[in-house]
Amino acid sequence: MKKIAVMGLVGWNNYGEQFLAKCTEYLIGGQQEVEFIDFEPPHNPIGNMLYYMFIVLSRLIPVRTISDKLVWYGVCLRSKRYFRKHLQQCDKIIFACGSYKYGTQKLWAYYSLAIELAQKMQIKVMFNGVNVQDYNGGNGKCEWLKQHTNYSCVTQFTTRDGEHGVDKLNADYLTDTPVKAIAVGDPAFWIPECYGIQKEAETSIIGINLIRGRIFEDYGGNMTEERLLDFYCDYIRWLESRSVSWELFTNGLKVDYEFGLKVLKKCNMEDHTIRIPESDLDLVKMIAGYKGILGARLHACICAYSLDVPFASFIWDEKMLRFAEITGNTERFLTEDKLDVENMKQCFMYSMQQQYDVKIREEWKQKTKQSIDEFVKR
Repeated sequence: MKKIAVMGLVGWNNYGEQFLAKCTEYLIGGQQEVEFIDFEPPHNPIGNMLYYMFIVLSRLIPVRTISDKLVWYGVCLRSKRYFRKHLQQCDKIIFACGSYKYGTQKLWAYYSLAIELAQKMQIKVMFNGVNVQDYNGGNGKCEWLKQHTNYSCVTQFTTRDGEHGVDKLNADYLTDTPVKAIAVGDPAFWIPECYGIQKEAETSIIGINLIRGRIFEDYGGNMTEERLLDFYCDYIRWLESRSVSWELFTNGLKVDYEFGLKVLKKCNMEDHTIRIPESDLDLVKMIAGYKGILGARLHACICAYSLDVPFASFIWDEKMLRFAEITGNTERFLTEDKLDVENMKQCFMYSMQQQYDVKIREEWKQKTKQSIDEFVKR
């Protein structure tokens, strides 16, 4: 029997990406053997060198269509041979990347390349539990991604954005295919079962999840790095005033750690350390050991949610809002215009006192499992 390829950013040290891949593998179970295929090949120095050369050139070219082609060629040079080699052992692909978008991370190109190969190799493809970027018909990358999404090899498409995502996909993207989108939960809702970890019973430490300082600006918001620094420092000082034990932690990304160093310097607390997970399992254990967290990265929040660890957070991208909506947790999030320490105090205290709706969570988990089972058994 051939394998199922679980494809995505599985080699990233943002361990939230690995939650998606590992939980997808868990949900496949023993039905078929899994082959993890990273969008970014780990051992391809020549391909990586050519890729970065084309990316640099793409940034120097003012004509968007030419710039986009250079990115496409760069991704093909980096990943095509690697994809083809590993896909020869597979008869199905599940994309476990979390986002269906063309705006960042070159995902439009990686998805499209894998789909082109799958079409030629007669491999069925599933998009699994993705959030969906708004359609833009004037954007060549968006159109390229849409075109490939309508290839006949793509036989299943699920979104974690609820009915909002379903409507967006069916109206704007899945326009030349019989496939219709289905709403499911994020695969990482299955973290406790996948990793065999439960929330620690006795704990008093509040975890403060870090994110890069320009995250709002990078996603079209107005909050500057300096304002976000002020927010983090004000929040830490509030915890200190209540004699609450706290620690900073990341999901693994270096840029988030570097922002944390700026936070500690601004707070004159450079004697504190920042916890950096060494693996996805390590991150689960860290979050399970907190009394509650201030979440910043989506999968820090989702991990806490899955483990019944209280969290409060803020919305810097639509995917945060959609997660809040489908799980009934909008009161645990602040929008950018309300993000200050006074509002976060109220948000965090509310979060510490309220239980999650376990019934809603279980319903979303079962929808995720059922959709994967259906695809695997075809």
